Amino acid sequence: MPSLSQLLSQPALGLKLVQSGAGDPEISWVSTTELVDLSEYLDGGELVLTTGVSLSAHDPRWRDFVADLSRARVAAIGFGIGVVHERIPDLLRSAASTYRVALIEVPPPTPFIAISKAVSSLLNVDELRAAHEALLAQQRILDHAFGETGPAGVISAVAAATGRQVAVLSRADTVIAGTAGFPTHADGASGEAVPASATGADMPPRVSPREPEITSLDIGAGRRLAVAGGPLGPEARAALTAGAIVMSVENRGQERYGEREAQRWSRLTQALLDGDPHARGLLQLLDPTVSVPPLLRVIAIQGSPDAISAWRAEPRGGIARLVALPSEPSPGVARAWQIITDGSPTDHALETAASHGLDAVVGIAAPLEASLSSLRSLEPHLPVLSAVEQLYQQPRSPRVIFADRDSAVLGALLRPPSPVGAVGAGGVTDAPARAVVGEVLGPLQASANAYSSDGGHPNLGADERTVLRSTLRSFLAHQGNRGACADHLGVHRNTVRTRLARIEALLDRSLGDPDDRAELWIAFRLEDRLATEPTAGTDRQGVGTQ
Repeated sequence: MPSLSQLLSQPALGLKLVQSGAGDPEISWVSTTELVDLSEYLDGGELVLTTGVSLSAHDPRWRDFVADLSRARVAAIGFGIGVVHERIPDLLRSAASTYRVALIEVPPPTPFIAISKAVSSLLNVDELRAAHEALLAQQRILDHAFGETGPAGVISAVAAATGRQVAVLSRADTVIAGTAGFPTHADGASGEAVPASATGADMPPRVSPREPEITSLDIGAGRRLAVAGGPLGPEARAALTAGAIVMSVENRGQERYGEREAQRWSRLTQALLDGDPHARGLLQLLDPTVSVPPLLRVIAIQGSPDAISAWRAEPRGGIARLVALPSEPSPGVARAWQIITDGSPTDHALETAASHGLDAVVGIAAPLEASLSSLRSLEPHLPVLSAVEQLYQQPRSPRVIFADRDSAVLGALLRPPSPVGAVGAGGVTDAPARAVVGEVLGPLQASANAYSSDGGHPNLGADERTVLRSTLRSFLAHQGNRGACADHLGVHRNTVRTRLARIEALLDRSLGDPDDRAELWIAFRLEDRLATEPTAGTDRQGVGTQ
């Protein structure tokens, strides 16, 4: 904005400084008035012009007049002589001196409109200068977008153009990068920066609410480019805007690249889960530097779509990037698959899922080429995860199920008795296990041809068998609690009661007998393990049907 000295330097106006104020004030506008109290109508920085029509030369209200304008932070008072008063009243001079408000004398030949036009012209020149400076600042910042300095260069350029401290802030107001003097705090109690050694490397500094005002603009990905130190002028705001545009474009490019990379890894993950024999070669092609561990596990992650989306957005590297695109097995519930290294990486992956409130089922450990086997081992356990709790129980405790944590009884039934014997595709003796499954589950076996429709149960169709199997498994998993079973299945308790009665009639067993319940649960688990390693030619859709 133009200063008072620039206005006084124009000889055509004939203005005379009678009383100086504090420094060389900037003029934002010109206001002509004869009101005694004008302070409520001013924003600050105005040159107030008056002829003193309302007050006599000896009126004590001159002091109040100047006091009000001082509180309004006007730039100066211009008094036109030769209209009402032949000279500036002494009381006005004295009050201007007391409150340190600049006072200028406007001679009779100079109309107030001429002063307004002069200030308007100065404002236009100032705006053109500011626009030119802003353009130069923007050009310097844009140069960094095509240079090698990257975001650090943009931050430095914005700091140089604004003369302020600049930083990039995260969604949580932590400082990601910035100039050394950007105001931060780390203890939440003071506005002083705390050394990194006192807070730990995992606690980045945060913006202090007690520091001066911070102006910021969104640059994408929940980040903001911020300038500290209060309101910005036109040039500084233009520099901030240019910096935000440059960094926003860069962030968008990184996001698009990240999305394309995630899609490539998702397609590779799906190929591994489908048993594609060329998948390992595709992995090396996608990332030649990735190290493939001897054993991996397939993990099924289930929860609300929003939670799954947030989980997929977590940063990952190496094998952990093998995440398939999510699906929705039921309304309001999403499911995703991940292949992770066996051991500590698996524990870390489960902790990450739990932090988002997600359930998980972990498959058996297997080589990369056998990812399909790990997937099949966990599929029978997926119906145990509730599709109802995710909708109605918040907060909830995430559930984790391991497919390979079998009981000693299961291990004994599946252990080969000798090096020579009937061995199934998975390297275990499956004849005794299949006999147990057939004897205990009878018409409720998973295999569609285990019981023909004319094998003594002509009224049991495939759909009813699926429903009864799901109900029985849920009933056993909830320790025989019919209410919990009904809640898990999302049906009425009477529906569960009717289904259980039908199951008891089909199997000729009592679900109130602990021995019968134990045998049924072991039969289900044996069936799951047998389905993990199918015989040659068995497709994925024919395994573990619930």
